[in-house]
Amino acid sequence: MTVILFYLKKVIGMLLMPIPLALIFIAIGFWLLRKRPGRARFSLVLAMMILGLSSWHPIADQLIAPVEGDFALFDIRQSVDAVVVLGSSHNSNPNLPAVMQLSGSALFRLEEGLRIARANPNAILLVSGYAGSDPRPHADIMREAAIELGMTPAKILTFPEARDTEDEAKMMAPYLKGLRVALVSEASHLTRAMVFFQNIGLEPIPAPAYRMASDHSDWRIESRATYKSERAIYEWLGRGWQWLKEVI
Repeated sequence: MTVILFYLKKVIGMLLMPIPLALIFIAIGFWLLRKRPGRARFSLVLAMMILGLSSWHPIADQLIAPVEGDFALFDIRQSVDAVVVLGSSHNSNPNLPAVMQLSGSALFRLEEGLRIARANPNAILLVSGYAGSDPRPHADIMREAAIELGMTPAKILTFPEARDTEDEAKMMAPYLKGLRVALVSEASHLTRAMVFFQNIGLEPIPAPAYRMASDHSDWRIESRATYKSERAIYEWLGRGWQWLKEVI
């Protein structure tokens, strides 16, 4: 049942993103075109609005800013015993260095984690992430990338079975009890991640790795803005799912 809910969550989340949602309304519009032209036009206009507005930077920045503003940049003068870098994504390619196999999000997270680790030479680094559809677990690629960027291999712990943030918190908990922990992820994801770690009795120090919102929005319509909108919607859906699980 847990596996079914995990994939159901992923599918529903995907369908509610701007591009798939716009495509759904376009399909509905064409399906209704002959029988109900008025509703068909409404559906097509709605699809255009979803796609256009979510791809416009001023709107995208307004969507993403509220989910990124909870935490300040990690103060490097704070001492920690462990640095947790939450998993993102990668694309395995044995012909490339590990750092070049990581997605942009994963690389930002890892770089921030290593910045904190360098300021705390005795700290351990925890990286995580399952393989998904890729031949290799994300945690393994993150470990190799961290070593390429100068991290001591013996100080790295991997969690290649963790499928999501809740899994990461549960699996890492036994290794983090009693330690001062820096928790690294994108700014938009950190609020939700902190709740999972607090629910298992930890009080990590948030370390946002990347912020997408801009105070001076680009006025173009483009895919970079769509990604901001997707991240914002994804986080609001994630927080809603997190709240629902806690009240049920």
